[in-house]
Amino acid sequence: HYSCRGTPVVCWNGRSSERGPIMSLPDGQRTVGSHFVADADLAGLLFDCDGTLIDTMPLFYHSWAEVCPQHGLSMSEDDFYGFAGKPLPDIVREMHRAQKGTDATDAFVAAFLAEKKRAHLQAEEKLGAPAPIACVVALARGALARGVPVCLATSGLREHVERHLESAGLADIFNSRLGNVVCAAEVAAGKPAPDIFLEAARRIGADPARCRAFEDGEAGLASAHAAGCHVVDVTSMAGYPSCDGLRRAKQAAEASRAWLSPPGAAAVPP
Repeated sequence: HYSCRGTPVVCWNGRSSERGPIMSLPDGQRTVGSHFVADADLAGLLFDCDGTLIDTMPLFYHSWAEVCPQHGLSMSEDDFYGFAGKPLPDIVREMHRAQKGTDATDAFVAAFLAEKKRAHLQAEEKLGAPAPIACVVALARGALARGVPVCLATSGLREHVERHLESAGLADIFNSRLGNVVCAAEVAAGKPAPDIFLEAARRIGADPARCRAFEDGEAGLASAHAAGCHVVDVTSMAGYPSCDGLRRAKQAAEASRAWLSPPGAAAVPP
């Protein structure tokens, strides 16, 4: 293993060490792929929002389950978690192609997403705003306390993201004033393309290869990997709010990670 400076190192709990060849992070953070950045070499932390910093996923599933049948589509809980991280228009187009055998028109996508937005707002009014995921939030606040910059890289709609950050008590560290919130609509290609994590690293003046990127969804993990980041799957962290649908989707995804290089590379155990 080599550090970002090219010096051979081994790591112990995320720090350069001579104690052994184990590269790991504490509290169940799971490194995906072979790239590992030691704490001493970190230039920034990059975070997904939905399902990573904020527990929005169960709330979002309500609106998908309600709206899909109205447009002749279906989405199971496993499907939903399998799509995690992808931009909303891409999900609609992918479902339409798979289930109807044709490409969705722009008008279909726009109408679907408008109805989904309405359904989501109604669900949120009824069920309440989503809660922060404390174990991941602690990583962001801990980084800032050490002087390590942070940035958000999300496939969510900005109006939803900003409202959720505010209600979750995170608007002080991720906001437009700081310029450290990047949404999918602001880059050429959404996850799993690397664009959003490359832009997030640029926003904080960091080399992507010296950043850790925290994700829950397969598309986001692939995006961060393609950007050259140290990729961390948060769903195995102690205190993470998992569910059966997520666990099944995660197991299926891990069995076929063609995007990992070299082929067959596995996650580094926490």
